[in-house]
Amino acid sequence: MSGSLRLKLEGVGWLAAWRLTRAVPERWAYAGFERLAARSFRKNERRRRAVIANLEPIVGRDRAEACAREAFRTYGRYWAETFRMQDLSREQFDARFSVEGIEHIARAHDAGTGAVLAAPHLGNWDAGGRWVAERWPLAAVVEVLRPRMLFDRFVAHRESFGMTIIPMERDGDAGGRCLEQLATGTLVALVADRDLSGRGVEVKMFGRTTMMPPGPAVLALRAGAPLIPATIYQRDDGTWWAWVLEPVKTDDAGGADGVAVVTQRLAEAFERLIARAPEQWHVFSPYWTDR
Repeated sequence: MSGSLRLKLEGVGWLAAWRLTRAVPERWAYAGFERLAARSFRKNERRRRAVIANLEPIVGRDRAEACAREAFRTYGRYWAETFRMQDLSREQFDARFSVEGIEHIARAHDAGTGAVLAAPHLGNWDAGGRWVAERWPLAAVVEVLRPRMLFDRFVAHRESFGMTIIPMERDGDAGGRCLEQLATGTLVALVADRDLSGRGVEVKMFGRTTMMPPGPAVLALRAGAPLIPATIYQRDDGTWWAWVLEPVKTDDAGGADGVAVVTQRLAEAFERLIARAPEQWHVFSPYWTDR
């Protein structure tokens, strides 16, 4: 079977799963995805070992395997939650969502500067995107998924909540588009704990070394906009709780090393967010670079 045909079939399967997830009772959807996640934990040794290694510096070697198992489970819930989110009215969605620290975002919006909202792959970032976009103008930078039909479905899903989607594409100018959005006072959201470009900034997290993308720091420094770390935690009752931290300090980060300084500060903020619920950190490829 050719690679293109395989991707097409995968896309058809994902879209069918999306429709089925919306059609069945909520508890069935959660149970189904959690079973699939448990099977993936058992069968996919490479991914399982990567997650265990990623979590060891955070929870210790003795707890890493159990925490990894839970990370697979919560990631399964992420898909079920996201597929069903469009069926919740705004009132129903708001009833499931609570937040601490929202004043940091409101202050940036009121100042007219916009803000760079930076999140790790933690909990359910799609839920946070919807909540913000239903209150303030929001542009979201997103990784282009394969198969493409699944990516296109996600774009339509997020746009239905009012988000402007900026894809990270090789020939695109995602950075320039983000600066344009910030200039209008729009909030720009990035999931920013993984370096996908190969041109990342070396940082320390949990006593280990990794690479993080420079984009959030570059945007904040160039636009003069606050850089605000945040995340959205999942709860087993189908609700979400968001934690928005105070903006990362940027006003003293001039010079050639400014981006590196700000990115390290962002990494330290991500430590706080991840440490609160490491079992919801959804990074399934090797993360630390000092192995």
